[in-house]
Amino acid sequence: MPAILSKIFNKNTLVLFGWLAIAYTFYTFWHYANDKATNMVTQTKADLSHRQNQDKMTVEDYSLKEVNDANKVKWQLHAKSGVVDPVTKDVSLETVHVDYYDEAGALKMRMTAPTGIANENTKMTKLLSSKTQKVECEGEGGKAKLLAYQVELKNKNQFLATGGVNIVWPGVAKVNGSQAEGSLKNTDLKNFKIVGNTHAWIGGSQ
Repeated sequence: MPAILSKIFNKNTLVLFGWLAIAYTFYTFWHYANDKATNMVTQTKADLSHRQNQDKMTVEDYSLKEVNDANKVKWQLHAKSGVVDPVTKDVSLETVHVDYYDEAGALKMRMTAPTGIANENTKMTKLLSSKTQKVECEGEGGKAKLLAYQVELKNKNQFLATGGVNIVWPGVAKVNGSQAEGSLKNTDLKNFKIVGNTHAWIGGSQ
């Protein structure tokens, strides 16, 4: 019997068991550490997501404006409310209108929309329609009117209107198309052009 035990528990066998024990210990530690790290990553992502949602700030009577070199207001945006993302500075707008002014400070154009998106850093603004209301742009005294599903306001008072564009400028133009672009600087719908699936009548009264 002792001889049999001696063969079983010889030096090589004991070394093998030793390495197996060490390997098992390392595996157990790795498995524990991996689970711990996975749980920490999951928790961190959840915390960040929760914090981002918390950090977004809702501002009632939100406003944004751009001024020229003489510190005169070029345009001013007002919204019933704005939800500001602190990281991107994007603002989700509800019930919004944008007023454009000429160099003398007189109101020349007002754009209204049910919703919109603006960026506080770049001042880029996009006005969006709803199922029941289009984006509407009306000049002083009803001199010009633009309807579209979406109007993107760019730098230097440039605009891009897309989707079911309809421009009525009494005594000057009546245009239906899929896309319009031009300038809102100083005059109503200055230098606009329509592209794509367009029907236009320009000049005089219809």
